[in-house]
Amino acid sequence: MANTEAALKEAMASIEGSLGVALVDYASGMALGTLGGSKDLDLTVAAAGNTDVVRAKVRTMELLGMKDEIEDILITLGHQYHLIRLLKGPSGGLFLYLALDRARANLAMARHQLKRIEADLEV
Repeated sequence: MANTEAALKEAMASIEGSLGVALVDYASGMALGTLGGSKDLDLTVAAAGNTDVVRAKVRTMELLGMKDEIEDILITLGHQYHLIRLLKGPSGGLFLYLALDRARANLAMARHQLKRIEADLEV
């Protein structure tokens, strides 16, 4: 089992094209940990903003009566992928947020690695 810091380091080191990663509480919008980012990618602001995305999707699923779970949410930008992976189990209410450089990232591998990191994460 990995703690938050180790999980974020693993994401940055093992996922090709990683620009930044955060563990976020979507009840509060607070980032519990961040790694990476830049002057153009403030992970604290991204964490809060993507909390709204998660809340909107959860609310929409409830309104539709969908009895399913969100595995991940992908936002595709011109030069980046933003991947939001909701944590399952006792860590519910949290998500991993990963920003990737589209030119260097393999989206399928990034999703696979993020799923593996989630499985090892102990919060």
